[in-house]
Amino acid sequence: MKIKRYDRQRPVLLLGLMVLLLQMTGRVDAGPSSAKFETPPSLPGGTLAPGSLLGGDGFHVNDPVPTDGLTAHFTIVSDVGTFDAPGLEMLRIRVAEIPAIVELTKTGKTKVFAESVARNAAEPVKAAGQMVMHPVDTVTGIPAGVGRFFGRVGLGATKIKEAATEPEEDSGADRARETAARTGQATRDVFGYEQERRGLAKRLHVDPYTSNPVLSKQLDDFALTAFRAHVGVTTTMSVFIPGSIAITATRVVSTMVWDTPRADLIVQNGKTLEQIGVPADDIKTFRNNNVFPLSVKTAFVANLQRLSGIPGATGAVAVANTLESEQQARFLTDAVGMLARYHETQTPLAQLITKGIIIGRDRNGTIVVDAPVDYVCWTPRISKFANRPDLRAPQRSVWLTGQMSPVAKQNFEALGWQIHERADPLPQQETGAGT
Repeated sequence: MKIKRYDRQRPVLLLGLMVLLLQMTGRVDAGPSSAKFETPPSLPGGTLAPGSLLGGDGFHVNDPVPTDGLTAHFTIVSDVGTFDAPGLEMLRIRVAEIPAIVELTKTGKTKVFAESVARNAAEPVKAAGQMVMHPVDTVTGIPAGVGRFFGRVGLGATKIKEAATEPEEDSGADRARETAARTGQATRDVFGYEQERRGLAKRLHVDPYTSNPVLSKQLDDFALTAFRAHVGVTTTMSVFIPGSIAITATRVVSTMVWDTPRADLIVQNGKTLEQIGVPADDIKTFRNNNVFPLSVKTAFVANLQRLSGIPGATGAVAVANTLESEQQARFLTDAVGMLARYHETQTPLAQLITKGIIIGRDRNGTIVVDAPVDYVCWTPRISKFANRPDLRAPQRSVWLTGQMSPVAKQNFEALGWQIHERADPLPQQETGAGT
């Protein structure tokens, strides 16, 4: 009877041994239980960002800082307003914008500026200029986060379809010309206004295509007054921004963004994508995707150009065409830039996998995931990503601009991932002050 009981149990025991062996060889993932999943914490700001970004002249960041499993959500309280900053990159940008807002606010109270506004009725030109610039007046709702890159693998076909039916962005120049003609303003005035706005942004070390509603309106008002009234209210403006808080997203192409007319920048981006081999329909949809500030769109194209010729590179634009927020656009732009840096300084990439997130496979077969995120927790979404069947390989690595929780790091390493934390999204020569 004992032998019979043993015989009945033998298949179960053998099955258990087989599963264990498969897990050890990487063919089956054990997968943690839901009881081990983490709740994203609120953390001291000092664990997420440099001290220079957490407090300074006229501002401070609320502490502790909530996280959502990937991104830290900073709240900046300043003398010129309260600003939300999802992620370390946006924190750098918003903090760097505060001195510019202070300078513009101070200059706006001067006598020469007030008299210029009173003497010059420039509303017609303002209307034409806005058609070219598309300034952001308000920010409403909660922006779509970067968690989507670690969730479902498929592309958002609905978003692609919506974007493809929107009017082409560069047609704004034609509309501006029509409006200028109706109001009696010369076309050169519209572009003079746009040039003045870009020049002002350059002197203040800020993005001329910023999504900050406060700063965007100030740039509009000052540029309008300066070129319409022919007064030098902006020529002496200059704001010192410490290198530690210089804007990051546009550093690679900052000079181009400041010095190139908007319409020319749009055309250049399109030509570059054509040279890379991106289909015409994808280029049109990308051009019309307004969740990308033009500065970020230009940085994305520049980063992708560094990966030109790698199989799968053109699919990166199809992924970009599904994005639904500036936060997602900045994530993808930096991720592509990090992959380009890996390609140039580590091991050349042999393929780009464009399923949900853009992932590299180098010529040695190593899977390379570059993620500009702040603090990764072990959540069901992250667990599914770490266990993605299509990302199984003898060697696979994750490069983060931030860090992982101890639990997340332990689980990733148990699955065979190599973790690289606090990676710079930009090459060393591009991270200096003043760029």
